[in-house]
Amino acid sequence: MKNIYKQFVESATLSSQSEFKKAVLLLTIYYALGVFVVLTIFNIIVYALFTNSISMNVIEKQEHSKIQTNIRYLEENQIEEMQDNLLNILFISDGLILFITLIAAYLSSKRTLAPLETAYKKQARFVADAAHELRTPLAVMKAGSEVILRKDRDGNEYIKFIKESLDEVERLTTLSNNLLFLVNNKKKIGVFSDISFSELCKKQIKNISAYAQTKDIEIKDQVNEDIYVSGNEDDLIRLFINLIKNAIDYNKKDGEVVVSLKKDNNKIILSIKDSGIGIKKEELSLIFERFYKADNSRTQNSSGTGLGLSIVKEIVDEHRGAIKVTSDLEKGTIFKVIFPCI
Repeated sequence: MKNIYKQFVESATLSSQSEFKKAVLLLTIYYALGVFVVLTIFNIIVYALFTNSISMNVIEKQEHSKIQTNIRYLEENQIEEMQDNLLNILFISDGLILFITLIAAYLSSKRTLAPLETAYKKQARFVADAAHELRTPLAVMKAGSEVILRKDRDGNEYIKFIKESLDEVERLTTLSNNLLFLVNNKKKIGVFSDISFSELCKKQIKNISAYAQTKDIEIKDQVNEDIYVSGNEDDLIRLFINLIKNAIDYNKKDGEVVVSLKKDNNKIILSIKDSGIGIKKEELSLIFERFYKADNSRTQNSSGTGLGLSIVKEIVDEHRGAIKVTSDLEKGTIFKVIFPCI
């Protein structure tokens, strides 16, 4: 399955690179053609004005001269020579301009299309990742159904299969909800109000305590009272749950999670520290990308979708905040979310 997934991503990337190379070349040609047309029109106008000006000057001199024949001959030779010189100058200058234009147009085209290429690659990667995450629970349910239908089973086996299927359905539901949030979050206008962040954090700690106990994780509450933020309550709950659930899921047995909320000058700082498996330094800059999951995270927790931290980052940005992460392998990770005071 992983090989198929990698091939899909690689083929999508190669296809996008080929298409954008063609687009860059076409845009370069269009730029060059536009400049060529402008130069051609300019050259015609300059040549016509120059020729007309010289002709008028010659006629004027001929009217005031007695030796008209000789002057006419001399003037005609001079006019032809000047016209030839003008044409040579125009051709050389046009050639240089077109050469410079081609280089500038190519660089400009690459720069213009670079954001589109990046967005296209991200979209292809997003689709591939979503398909990969959707395929896993579906494959589990399909395989379980095929096994259960091969022969008659007792009631306990059917119950076990239904429970496993429900777990996968729950995973699909979570994945679809997270995808909808990420897609719609850019479009929605959040309703902000003054919220007691202290009460919100304490309530969510209480709600998730039972889940932490099943993982043998202790949650330490260091949340200060009477801390308020301006924000969307549903989104802030989603942010907190994602962070604390990650701290529990990627922890060690008999580990702990320390939740701290305090004011520091004109800032509100939420800190969630775990004693878990940690994150490699080279992966810290990638953890907020959609569907990204570190290798060690996959071995510890196969139920994650890799969207939780992407959602956290979206919510932090929506609230004009900042998020920082520090981590040591086998020692733990600290997430700090910083919001402005109200």
